Amino acid sequence: MSNVLHVVGLGPAGLESMTLGDYRMLKQAQRIFFRTVNHPCAQDLLAEGLQVESFDYLYEQENSFERVYEEIVNRLEKECERYPEVVYGVPGHPTVAERSVVLLVDKLSKRFQVKVHPALSFLDPLFSAIPMDPVEGFLLRNYDALKGSGITGKEWLIVPQVYDGLIASEVKLDLMDIYPDEVELYVVQALGTKMQKVLKCPLYQLDHQKFDHLTTVVVPPYDEGISMTKLLEVMSTLRGPGGCPWDAEQTHDSLKPYLIEESYEVLEAIEARDMYNLAEELGDLLLQVVFHAQVAQEAGEFQFRDVLKSIIEKMIRRHPHVFGDVRVKNSAEVLSNWDQIKKEEKGEHAEEGLFNFPKGLPALMLAVKTQKKVAKFGFDWPDVNGPLAKVYEELRELEEAMAEQKGIQEEFGDILFALVNLSRFIKCDPEDSLRKTIRKFQLRFLEMEKLAARAGEKLGDLTLQEMDHYWEMSKSKEKNKEIGNNPEIKAGV
Repeated sequence: MSNVLHVVGLGPAGLESMTLGDYRMLKQAQRIFFRTVNHPCAQDLLAEGLQVESFDYLYEQENSFERVYEEIVNRLEKECERYPEVVYGVPGHPTVAERSVVLLVDKLSKRFQVKVHPALSFLDPLFSAIPMDPVEGFLLRNYDALKGSGITGKEWLIVPQVYDGLIASEVKLDLMDIYPDEVELYVVQALGTKMQKVLKCPLYQLDHQKFDHLTTVVVPPYDEGISMTKLLEVMSTLRGPGGCPWDAEQTHDSLKPYLIEESYEVLEAIEARDMYNLAEELGDLLLQVVFHAQVAQEAGEFQFRDVLKSIIEKMIRRHPHVFGDVRVKNSAEVLSNWDQIKKEEKGEHAEEGLFNFPKGLPALMLAVKTQKKVAKFGFDWPDVNGPLAKVYEELRELEEAMAEQKGIQEEFGDILFALVNLSRFIKCDPEDSLRKTIRKFQLRFLEMEKLAARAGEKLGDLTLQEMDHYWEMSKSKEKNKEIGNNPEIKAGV
């Protein structure tokens, strides 16, 4: 029979919270180790003369909790090799928020008998210390596992071992991503002991409280929590009985213009470098995704979960250099792998699959994608001189077409296509460049209108030559602003 490692829970409080069976086993054991003696039950046992070796020294010696737990496992493995029975005691219940026990069972159970003895956890007195019923649902999360842990705000959230102000501050900042600053929560100390305290405070004051290794933070359910679940609920309500008539009438087809509009408003916010507005516009764009998913769910076509599943699987599948064993040297190889994987996914082996771009793409973007696609086959200019010469050639052909009044639209299209080709070589995105030029033109024209109004004139009443005068003034003012030269300020205007 192999040697035995007994993993014993010390309960949430003093000796009175320990089971009688575990107490008797500890009193009879020869080799006893505690993860920490900084616990009421451990202190009571030491007061009775129990001979215990603690791993508290590891917390000072190692630079991470994970390293502490690994060293605990290594030491206990050596002890189990030497002694037929070894006892390891941990606060609370051995399998509730106890990482060292998880590692022990995973590693040592292959060589020794690992017997985990149940005990009271801190959850048992917690359920009676605050007005919560676990049947309502709760999430138990360590303080360093709050981000990305699926918190919706609909359930009770329990965060144990918030042992100092620094950890409390980190918890506060993580929770503020989900809950409003004013939401009330519980700070519970010394659960199950005579020193037990239950305090209530708003989230923004969490790190102003007192903390120790027996402190637990509890957040009650809050329906207004910020989460993806909440957004889906809002969308479902809008489309449901008693919701919004307009929202309820929408279909995939009727929503198409809004998807395009919101996409361009995101682009506008990016171009303006307006990050506050960008956050809002991205929210509007996300709403369109959720809207289409809700419409599809009602029709039995797919659910939002399918949207998430699809993109998660695709990102993992198309990044084998990150999630697999493929090696790449640079981003060019990344794109090459991406295209190959995409072809395999779409079955793009037929010749007609070469240009299967979305039909709704803007023409400039479609031109860029087309040129990049054929360039992969080597059908491209060797340097910038080729596309530049092609622009001049197409301009001459347009002049000839205009003179003959034949094929003008085709030749004009050729010029645009040639300019797009040139844009690739000079590293200028044509869509972005044109949008910036349009915006520059609009601002200059608006400035023209202001300058004319200051002179008591209206643009619509002026000749082209007179308007051109204000255009040059607007242009000059813009140039002066770029170099920090403001004639109006110098003149005391």
